[in-house]
Amino acid sequence: MKKLKIVCGDIIDHLSGNDLIINSTNKHMKYGSGVCGVIYNFAGKNLLEEYCLRSYNKNMETNEIRITPGFNLKIDILHIYAPKKHESKNPLNDLLKSYEKIFTVAKDNKYNNIVSVSIGTGVHGYKHKEIVKKVIQKINRLVIKYNINFTLVLPRHNIYELYLEEYKKDKIL
Repeated sequence: MKKLKIVCGDIIDHLSGNDLIINSTNKHMKYGSGVCGVIYNFAGKNLLEEYCLRSYNKNMETNEIRITPGFNLKIDILHIYAPKKHESKNPLNDLLKSYEKIFTVAKDNKYNNIVSVSIGTGVHGYKHKEIVKKVIQKINRLVIKYNINFTLVLPRHNIYELYLEEYKKDKIL
């Protein structure tokens, strides 16, 4: 049975054993802040930006997904333009749709092991405390539905503890 694994640290340190990394990107698919910048740096910023520029000629729409090679990361990148909390009429529902789309596209493209941060919690405005329960419930159900392993990487110990506590409450046996 596939499962959700929650870890604390830097997403780049958790690539081993995974075949897909999630990049919560900007609509231009260019080098950005936060995890997007980290992914671009480790993939090879110029290689990834040039690939995106050659391959896509329009901005991404909310919850649109595009898959690119990961170049120096040695695993592919699933780019999603996650909803921005302040631009949404139903922000939590829209964010949960992001996770559903990630799993659907991953399964359709035969990816089995995903590594991601908690998307939308950076510049997109979602607060961990506001979304943790529903995000954990959603991911727990998606790993079973799609038979995919999902490693959720959280940046700080206090955030890790928040998600781990919710995971223990919701764990599907």
